[in-house]
Amino acid sequence: MASTVSSTNFLTSLGAGSGVDTKALAQSLAEAEITPRKEAINAKISKSEARISGYGYLKTALNDLKTAFAKLDDASDFSSVAATNTQSGALNVTVGSAAKTGTYMLEVTRLARAQRSASNAFAAADTPLNNNQPFALSLSVNGATGSTINVNTDTPSGVVSAINAANLGVEAQLLQTGDTTNPYTIVVTGQSGASQQFTLSATGGQVSFGNTLETAVDAQIKVNGLAVTRSSNQVSDLIEGVTLDLTATTSGAARIDLTRQTSTLKDNLKNLVTSYNDLETTLQELGNPKSAIKDGGGSLAGDSILRTIRAQVRGYITNLSSTPGSTLKAARDVGLSFDRTGKLTLDEAKLDNALQKNFDDVTKIFTAGTSGKSIFSTAPSGIAGDAVVRLDKILRSTGLLTTQTENTNKQITAYKADLTKLDTRLSQLLDRYTKQFSTMESLVGSNNSLKTSLKGSFDGMMAMYTNK
Repeated sequence: MASTVSSTNFLTSLGAGSGVDTKALAQSLAEAEITPRKEAINAKISKSEARISGYGYLKTALNDLKTAFAKLDDASDFSSVAATNTQSGALNVTVGSAAKTGTYMLEVTRLARAQRSASNAFAAADTPLNNNQPFALSLSVNGATGSTINVNTDTPSGVVSAINAANLGVEAQLLQTGDTTNPYTIVVTGQSGASQQFTLSATGGQVSFGNTLETAVDAQIKVNGLAVTRSSNQVSDLIEGVTLDLTATTSGAARIDLTRQTSTLKDNLKNLVTSYNDLETTLQELGNPKSAIKDGGGSLAGDSILRTIRAQVRGYITNLSSTPGSTLKAARDVGLSFDRTGKLTLDEAKLDNALQKNFDDVTKIFTAGTSGKSIFSTAPSGIAGDAVVRLDKILRSTGLLTTQTENTNKQITAYKADLTKLDTRLSQLLDRYTKQFSTMESLVGSNNSLKTSLKGSFDGMMAMYTNK
């Protein structure tokens, strides 16, 4: 530590003074006063740093619990329905979140088709059709007033480009037939369904589309014996939440079974149990002053935040749902409960019974029966929805844990400022003691010189009186 007094014990080096190491003595006396106070402050800093680590572990455990609840806070998380189909070669079945369980006998007797019409044949793709002059086409769909298509390049390729650029629901292609004289033909395809039949005619130009290759028709379907038609082979409005892609006619009726899939839901509930119990273990170790865990164990012993969070989170499970069902009201009704040691458990048999008999209630008590809720919504959101909102509030930058961490950091800053003051105080004490001991050494040195002088005088007088 720096001192304004020379660190050289000059009196001792000259052989004068008391012979005591005054520099070491001054250092020891100064440190004896300052060191215990520094150690106490450093202990507070260490404890505060451990608390910050503890808040970090707590935040991680709460975030894991929030993630577990988030997998149960949306109605779509519960709407897992799978389809089996006995004639997958004729139709594909895609199940959405709105699908309900049930069995359907579905027969496809005709696929929807689009009209296809061919033009007259041409010798080349760039054959002039109107003496190099623009002309027009008229397109009428299902007998409606015709739309005009302007053909600026009067060739078969120009006609194809003009039809496609008009974007009127028909598509043109120029095909090479292999004919030795006139190998090029324009084929125009409309949209599927009987209501999409069209007529296409030219006003000027040597082109016509009078050759109908296929007629536009609707798909014919029977579902559970009821005959229906659809204009498209992709049918999404026949069975709720299900999209059918028709690829061929069926051989008799295909059986489609829509069954509830609960394995993912069960896994999510098991994960919730695990996350909650991990949080409880974290709370216990953080609050246990005798914890054997070196990193974080006991770092929040006596901190009321542990009791606060434990009570809040336990309430997420034990309280009645904010959106109770007609039969099921709380998490305990689906098998979630605490044992005597405080661990959360899941009774799978009780859960299976609830899912089988009261599935809509299970969905409602956890999610309020809604999907896509905002994290800032104040509306009742069910067990999981409410938990996610409340945990997010605790974990956000303005939440309880962040506030506690910031306050603790401020304490550490204050403690370090106190250490700086003690270092200054130590330097001052060392300077004072050194000066005091230097004065003392000077006095001792003077006394020693006087003693030596007197002794010499007395020795001289004695020699004179004794003739020695």
